[in-house]
Amino acid sequence: MKNKHHVVVETQRLKYEFDIRRNITVIQGDSATGKTTLVELLGTYSRFGKESGIILQSDVPCVVFGGDAGLWKAVLEAYQESIIFIDEDYPFIFSGDFAELIRGSSNYYVLITRQPLYNLPYSVQEIYGIRTTGKYHYPEKIYHEFYRIYNDTRSASGKDVLVLVEDSKSGYQFFSKECK
Repeated sequence: MKNKHHVVVETQRLKYEFDIRRNITVIQGDSATGKTTLVELLGTYSRFGKESGIILQSDVPCVVFGGDAGLWKAVLEAYQESIIFIDEDYPFIFSGDFAELIRGSSNYYVLITRQPLYNLPYSVQEIYGIRTTGKYHYPEKIYHEFYRIYNDTRSASGKDVLVLVEDSKSGYQFFSKECK
C-alpha cells in the first residue's frame, strides 16, 4: 500500500479525523486523551458494522488486533492492504519478529504505545498525539485530531543551529555534510 489514507471515525458524540501517510504510525500521549477510545470504536465497528452506530470512512479496511498475543503473527499475516491498529497492551510490538513481519507486509500499522520501538524503522514525523479541538463543544460532538509531537525544525526555524558531535569520524562527517 502506498499513498496517504484519510480516516474518519465518528459517533454521535465523538469524531476522529486523521491521515495515515506511512506504513508505521505511532500514537503517544497522556492518559485520557482518546487513544484507547479510538481503538475501541474501531473494534466495535469491526464486530457490528453500521449497526454499532459508528461511522467509518476510509479507502482501505481498518482493523484492530485484539486477539491472543500468542497468535499475533498468524492473525497479522492474514490481513492484506489494511490499516491495522494495535493498542499498547501487546508486548510483541517490541520484538524483532514483529519488525520483520512489518518489512514484508502490504499493511499500514498504527501502534499506540508510550515506549520507544527500537526494532522498527519509523519516521519521527509519524509520531502523533491526540488532542481535542474547539471545533465542537460539550455537550455537542467532541472533535479529536492528530498532531505531530515532533515538528520538522528545518523548515520552522530560520535561525542558525549549532550541532555538537562526540566523535571526529562518521558522526562528524555526516553532520558536516547535512548541516552546511
